Amino acid sequence: MKIRTILAFAAAPAALAVALLGSGTTAHAAVTPATRTLVTNEHHVTDTTSVPTGKMDPSGGGPIWAYDDLSRIVTVTPDAQAAGSYDVSISTVGYAHPFDNPITGKAWHPKNDNVYMLGSIRYVVTPPAGVHPVSHLPVWTSGSYRSGGVLNEAFGLPRDSSALVHQAGDAHYSFTYFGVPGAPNGGLYSQVG
Repeated sequence: MKIRTILAFAAAPAALAVALLGSGTTAHAAVTPATRTLVTNEHHVTDTTSVPTGKMDPSGGGPIWAYDDLSRIVTVTPDAQAAGSYDVSISTVGYAHPFDNPITGKAWHPKNDNVYMLGSIRYVVTPPAGVHPVSHLPVWTSGSYRSGGVLNEAFGLPRDSSALVHQAGDAHYSFTYFGVPGAPNGGLYSQVG
C-alpha cells in the first residue's frame, strides 16, 4: 500500500510535465530570465580624486591618489519596466594602497598604510539584439578596467564598447574609504555621483 502511494506522488509531477509539453505550451515562455551574479577580481586599479596629486590617470579619470586591489560582484537583473533592458549593480570591496591623500593631494604617510574601501555603481542598460549577460566573468580582470569596462564584460562586449544603450541618469555611484587622514567622521572619505 505504501509503495502505491509513493508511486502516485512521484507520477504526479511527471504527468503535469507531459500535460504541459503535450499541450503545445512551452514552460519557459512565461518565465522571466533569472538574475545573474558574476564575480571578478582586479589588481592595481587606478583610483582617482579631484585634487592635483602629480600623477594623472592615462584614461582621463583625473589625478591618481592610490592603486586598488579589489573584488567586483556584478548583479544583472532583467528590468521590470523595459523589456530587453537590464538593471546592473556592481559592488566593489577591497583595499586602496595610497601614495597621496585624496583630500589634500599631499604625500600619504605612512607609506605602507592600506585603506579599506567599498562601493557600488548602478546602471540600467539595453544591449544590442542577440547580446545577453554572460554566465561568468574571468577570475581576474585587467586592472585597467573601470566599472564601465566590467559592465561591458558582463555582456561579453569589449571593455571600451559603446554598444550598450544607457538609460538617462544611470551610473549612480558611491564609494567609501575608511581611515583617510583629514576626512570627517573618523576618516570616512566618500566619492558620490
